[in-house]
Amino acid sequence: MHRVKPANAPDLLSFVNDLEFHITTISGMSCAQAVAPSTFAMGTPGYMDFRLVSLPTMFTYSCANTSQGPSITLKCNGCRMPPRDHFVSWQFVDLPGQPAAAVGFQFNLTARQHGNDKHVSFVSGTMNSDGYTDDGKLRTFRGPDSNVLKIQLFPQIYNKLGNLRLLQPLVQDFTQGSAFSDVGSLNASLQNPSDGVVNTTLYISYLSDYIVEISNESVVGPVSVIASIGGLYAFSVAICLCLMSQCEARIKKLRDEDTRMLKILSKRRARRNWDKVRKFVMYTWGPGYPDPTDRSGQQPEGSTVDSLHRTLHKRREPIRQATSDANRPNRVPADMGAIDIERAGEAKQPSSSR
Repeated sequence: MHRVKPANAPDLLSFVNDLEFHITTISGMSCAQAVAPSTFAMGTPGYMDFRLVSLPTMFTYSCANTSQGPSITLKCNGCRMPPRDHFVSWQFVDLPGQPAAAVGFQFNLTARQHGNDKHVSFVSGTMNSDGYTDDGKLRTFRGPDSNVLKIQLFPQIYNKLGNLRLLQPLVQDFTQGSAFSDVGSLNASLQNPSDGVVNTTLYISYLSDYIVEISNESVVGPVSVIASIGGLYAFSVAICLCLMSQCEARIKKLRDEDTRMLKILSKRRARRNWDKVRKFVMYTWGPGYPDPTDRSGQQPEGSTVDSLHRTLHKRREPIRQATSDANRPNRVPADMGAIDIERAGEAKQPSSSR
């Protein structure tokens, strides 16, 4: 978690760092062509606080030849953060057979807390002309105008590392000086003794208004979540409305499908129950049971109901005939009387013979 707080004088004086500035001029030159600076400027040019200070009072100058060109090193051991900006300039001049010309600059800036070599803050990179011009052409730096590399240092306190205090370097800008993009103008400059120089200026700016504190505190807490709701309110509402519309459409669709499914299940249940009733009727009264859809009321021939109907009809006819005979007057038929008299005479003859 990063916090920014206003800086005051005691806090700035507590930053004691070892600073190293390595500036390599990419060229075929050597340190023999370098003119070491004797002073550096402090403050803003044109203002009353502008001062020229001897270089050894603050920086240690050195030059080393590398495969890419001469490397200028400025060191400041135990430096406190000054309230004003610094300007350090140096130059390379022509030597017989060694013209002063460069195609770019390479930088490596480091800062360590004094007495603590475990942690270091640094920035490195390369500056050339094609990244700072509109035409994109490569240029050769040569001439009286200075090439300015602006560096900013801002204080940082690492609470998670035992209150470590470091000056974080940052390359802000690069202003190119005199340069040539075509061969003709470069050859003309090589023949001109007044152009036989490559000037370089290191502009160190101190951002002493604020101090950045870095800690391991979690930023994902209830307060931060509530605070972030305001920024995400519109986006969250839009997402919620979209989800609600989708859910509403899906619920309506599911309800419609449920209604259709219930109707289908109801029809299937009714058909299954009707099949059970039909099977029960067929099992009980036989397969000749009339079709319930036939509204004529007549029973088909050979059916069980038809046979029952015929049986009941036959039984009812003798009952009706007996009832009609009972209602008639009592009379004996002539035949019946003659038979009875003959049977009575035959019965008397045996009794007289005895």
